[in-house]
Amino acid sequence: MPSYTLVYFNGRGLAEVARLMFAASGTEYQDKRITKEDWAEFKSKTPTGQLPILKIDDSDVIFQSSAIYRYLARELGFYGSNNLEAAGIDGICECWRDVLESVFKFKREQDPELKEKFKTVAGTKIIPGLLTLLQARLEVNNEGKGFFVGDKLSLADIVSYHCLSAVCNQFPGLTDKFPVLQAFMNRIGNIPEIKSWVETRPKTEF
Repeated sequence: MPSYTLVYFNGRGLAEVARLMFAASGTEYQDKRITKEDWAEFKSKTPTGQLPILKIDDSDVIFQSSAIYRYLARELGFYGSNNLEAAGIDGICECWRDVLESVFKFKREQDPELKEKFKTVAGTKIIPGLLTLLQARLEVNNEGKGFFVGDKLSLADIVSYHCLSAVCNQFPGLTDKFPVLQAFMNRIGNIPEIKSWVETRPKTEF
């Protein structure tokens, strides 16, 4: 087993899906968190001037969060049982990208009026519309009582759990309108390894 070092800021953000995969698989890794004070100096040491990055055996470096997720999913057994399932997993992950982009849009906005406008649009139109589609997709597989793709935990489920948690933080009560997704989030969150990580991980703002 190679040694892994995941480098990111002190937050969940774009590194948390990787951390959840490490937790769910019981894989040891170094969770290196860069402070704001150290970032200016460390930035030049990264391939693209961005985080997260994943170091493997202190030699190879993978950059860009989606590339890290897919690499780990393949290595740790979260990428389905065949290419068709892998494609289905990718499709679910891409849907969540649209959800998160709507959240990032209002989180980044500095103008108070525009910020509120973007948040309202996200919470009343964009996100509910996408959750409707995702819940329907979940129900296609085992009536929504298992996983998004196949019959075992995959990257699609881990990304969905992480993103649903983020949606709940920003829009409390929104998932009450989507009982199948809410039950799914509770089910994934109660997997012992994931539950243990979530309960003990550092408490951070984002």
